[in-house]
Amino acid sequence: MVTRAQFLGGGALAVLAASMGSTTAQAADGSRLLIATDEGISNDGSTPVNGKINQLSKSLADNGGGAIVFPPGIYAVDDEGVEVRNQVSFIGLGEATQFMPTGTWGELAGVFRIGTDKENNSDPVYRSGLHDLSIKPGKDAIKHAESIENVVGVLYNTKNGDSPADPDAAHRISGLTLWDLDMGIKIKGADDQGMTVERIRGRKFLRSALVVGEAFKSGGADNMFSMIDLSSANRAKVDAATVELYTSNTSWSQVKTWYSKRSVALDGDSKAGAGFYIKGTRNTFSQCDAQDNGGHGFLIKYGNNSFVNCVADSNGHADNLEGSAKLGEAHGFHVSVDAPGTQLIGCQAFNRDVPNPGQGVGFWVAEGNKNIILSGNAFGNTSENSVTKGLDAQKNQVIDGGAK
Repeated sequence: MVTRAQFLGGGALAVLAASMGSTTAQAADGSRLLIATDEGISNDGSTPVNGKINQLSKSLADNGGGAIVFPPGIYAVDDEGVEVRNQVSFIGLGEATQFMPTGTWGELAGVFRIGTDKENNSDPVYRSGLHDLSIKPGKDAIKHAESIENVVGVLYNTKNGDSPADPDAAHRISGLTLWDLDMGIKIKGADDQGMTVERIRGRKFLRSALVVGEAFKSGGADNMFSMIDLSSANRAKVDAATVELYTSNTSWSQVKTWYSKRSVALDGDSKAGAGFYIKGTRNTFSQCDAQDNGGHGFLIKYGNNSFVNCVADSNGHADNLEGSAKLGEAHGFHVSVDAPGTQLIGCQAFNRDVPNPGQGVGFWVAEGNKNIILSGNAFGNTSENSVTKGLDAQKNQVIDGGAK
């Protein structure tokens, strides 16, 4: 098997060059850039069209790849989804290009998918593209609609064999609007690596808005995420965070989570209603923001992750609590005992509404975990974490002025 390191070192370049030779092939009609409506695909939302789209994309993939452009309109999709194929891009013309899930979805499935949630793809899929479109139920592009259970906007489970020419599928996802879904994006495949996910706006999810990797499994590593705005996750009031990360070596820049819901009391490292739940190692976060979530802002479960200029603002927010959830339980940055090597540099944790705060502790570190670097500022929180306050000042710079 060619490893990612071997590939980057040049060990698989000859194999990859040979495989790229197929990109000079032509589709049967001589075109590798297709306009969906010119190919008989309806955009009035009256009936599912994903079957026809799948035929077109397979034809393109069989002939070396290409692109399908979708003019503005509504493209209905049933629970079979749109299957993303090798070197095929799906290009909309902004939010006016809407893919509308319809019908009953019996199990977790993607409107756009590679493989399924339970099985990976059968044919290799590299370097696909998904750009500039919206995914939401209901025909009104502005009004919210009832979420359909088990609908994931984008679900990738890529595995390109045991000895792939390139261990990075390197898919590209950009410019998506995701509304009123069960989950927004789920990336879990062993070869879902080398990806860029950028310019995403998501609103109202029954569970998580973005999940990368899977607990105790490999997949979803080595990807980059930037300019992402996600709100109102966990509306089903389950044990879900807005962003859940279970893998390593990913980078996050300008990613914002806010208004996640919580209905249970926080118990230990509970992710319910958190902005970010990080159960992977060696990931980096820059200028990320967790604001007004019902749970913790950043719940850092595993170690050796780095956070620079990140903000936890008014988490445990009263507007997002119900049931047994109470004010003062949530922390801005919650660092687990299992997370040594955590670095928090230049981060802030505060409540905007000091007279009625929801965020209990700005920087909270579990008893027994002192192997961290924390240089930040916290104010307007309801209490101080004694462990954080007592860290060795020569090794850890801690400023936590949480007002009691």
